Amino acid sequence: MSNRRTVFLACPYGQVGGGMGSIMAYLASLETDPSGRFDLKRLESRGGGHIAASPVFLAAAIARIFAEAASGRLAVVHLNLAERGSVYRKAALLLAAKLAGGRALLHLHAAQIVQFHASMGPAGKWLLRWMFRSADHCVVLGEVWRRWVSDTFAIRPNRISVVYNGVPATAAKQRTTPADGRFRLLFVGNLLERKGVKDLLQAFAAPALRARTIELTMAGGGPVEHYRAMAQQLGIAGRVTFTGWVSQDDARTLMVNADALILPAYDEGLPLVILEALASATPVICTPVGSIPEVLADAETALFVTPGDAAGIAAAIIRLIDNPALGRQIASAGSALYQRLFTMEAFARSVGSLYAMLTPRDAKPDAPVWPSVQEAHDDRQR
Repeated sequence: MSNRRTVFLACPYGQVGGGMGSIMAYLASLETDPSGRFDLKRLESRGGGHIAASPVFLAAAIARIFAEAASGRLAVVHLNLAERGSVYRKAALLLAAKLAGGRALLHLHAAQIVQFHASMGPAGKWLLRWMFRSADHCVVLGEVWRRWVSDTFAIRPNRISVVYNGVPATAAKQRTTPADGRFRLLFVGNLLERKGVKDLLQAFAAPALRARTIELTMAGGGPVEHYRAMAQQLGIAGRVTFTGWVSQDDARTLMVNADALILPAYDEGLPLVILEALASATPVICTPVGSIPEVLADAETALFVTPGDAAGIAAAIIRLIDNPALGRQIASAGSALYQRLFTMEAFARSVGSLYAMLTPRDAKPDAPVWPSVQEAHDDRQR
């Protein structure tokens, strides 16, 4: 029997963002951490069906936590925190992990957490504060989020780690070349206003782009028919393809064959789709929001555009069409950056080191740590 202890990874059901996959699902697929000390097991708290079934999945997840603790194998519950219902489900799992004597790692992935926190009432804000202060350690996607968590919840910086997302390497695929030489632009993700989909369609309808041989593929779920109708109204329906949700393998094929990925979003954390583009040596056009400007540089590893600036988006697309050498340069630099920072192996090593930190070999498995929820001025690091 293996003497490895268990790390539960609380992650969403299925695939997201046009089949690019969730970071926690990627991690769970490794089954063990790089050190070989921990078994990585997926913990589903929501389910992929109707929201009404969510309590059943949540109850089952809590039961698994206590069962693993009873066997003496529970080490860490790694909680992926998003907005809305995720907060309440992850709060229940955090409480279960602590009551069971395990450690809780709270991993913030929510791109809109600042707005969501601001919209919450006093009870909701207290709950979020309790979660960040009761977790044994917090993980964020970049310095902008580290500052926000530290300032908002009065968390000491040494209890927050920045860990950049990682994605698997793109399997070698033959890049195709259209006979007519058209430029292939790709969007991957849920079709939402905050992702800049309306701005992208308006940019694509600009006269300067109408004269070019170019096609746009929109891969992802959401209100597809709404945006299909918008493309029709803008007169670009014949050059825009809406695929709906696509599998992970199909999304990667689209990525490899794209001349550029575009993500003109208003807010993001550190989007996996951009990292997938870097891994595929596909040039990226994106907005410098969230942690993106911490890791990418304009005209070096990406082309930056301003959120909501349709004219600027069109200009960036034309810039890549007219300057293929720039696209190759950005693709090459992005690929090197991926190898340096964003491989799945690098991500696994980073979070694995946190699991080891939280459960040193001489630690008692039944000694939970409960940081108290105190007023901010009591322990803020000056």
